[in-house]
Amino acid sequence: MTTTITIDGGKSELRLLLSTPAGRRIGVGPGFFYRPDEDGVDRILAAVRGAAATISLPAQVAGVVAGLTGVPGERAERRRLALALERQFGGPAVVVEDSILAHAGALGGPGVLLCVGTGTTVLAVDSGGDHVRLDGWGPHLGDRGSAYAIGLAGMRAATASHDQVGPTTVLADRLVAALGGIDLASLQRYYRDPAMIARTAAFARDVLDAAAQADPVAGLICAHAATDLADAARVAAVRLGLSGAARRVSFSGRLLAPGNALHRALAAELEARGLPLVSPRAEPLDGGPALLSGVEPYARLLASHGTGGDA
Repeated sequence: MTTTITIDGGKSELRLLLSTPAGRRIGVGPGFFYRPDEDGVDRILAAVRGAAATISLPAQVAGVVAGLTGVPGERAERRRLALALERQFGGPAVVVEDSILAHAGALGGPGVLLCVGTGTTVLAVDSGGDHVRLDGWGPHLGDRGSAYAIGLAGMRAATASHDQVGPTTVLADRLVAALGGIDLASLQRYYRDPAMIARTAAFARDVLDAAAQADPVAGLICAHAATDLADAARVAAVRLGLSGAARRVSFSGRLLAPGNALHRALAAELEARGLPLVSPRAEPLDGGPALLSGVEPYARLLASHGTGGDA
């Protein structure tokens, strides 16, 4: 076993795994948000430095893989990021989308991954490394079944309940607590908040809690999200031609906690489509060593998606 670094970066936090023959250490730092006037590379590097500062690191490593939410879209910016990571950690680096890292961790082989957090990405991979990717459109264009979608649906249901144009739901009181009130000043603070999308996604927890308390409105929101996710998984499997054991579906992200309302609804929806829901074998960080080792089906996938410093 060689010494490697895996970076799993998102909006809420960034985690860094140092894998060595002697064991593993994990550093945790703040996540990162992009701003319209920047490419995001410097913001990512700042988050990486924050996580790296929490553990002791060697001067050199055999390889670095960074799986990032909202990875820079321009190839030149990915390469700049990879080069900066190589300089920081003393080893060749590759930068990929977070769904690839999560797929390797959760499945370690063919299958469909539902990467569900603030947003949604669906990644299906076959035994040869061919793949199909769905959604990832962002909160305004897609992210069906995501925390943002669930949170926004919950907020809208709450306001409809307040206005008495929709069914009564406990989400109405939860919205008041989440916003700090429903007066004009509270609403303006919400809409002016740079973290408005994150705050909306955070309301998904209130929806799931309400669903666990048998609130019918919250339960229906979870059911709709599960349908969206199951439909995407089925389409991905069909488009890639997955068959047999490769039609398995797993997930990444804290939203789909086993046993909660969304997880139960998703399992039922997938079963109706002939797709088994399997628990992830490991977390995204554990996908890093697999990606760096060059095992299939990820070697081909990495070659087509990854951007290294020497690319």
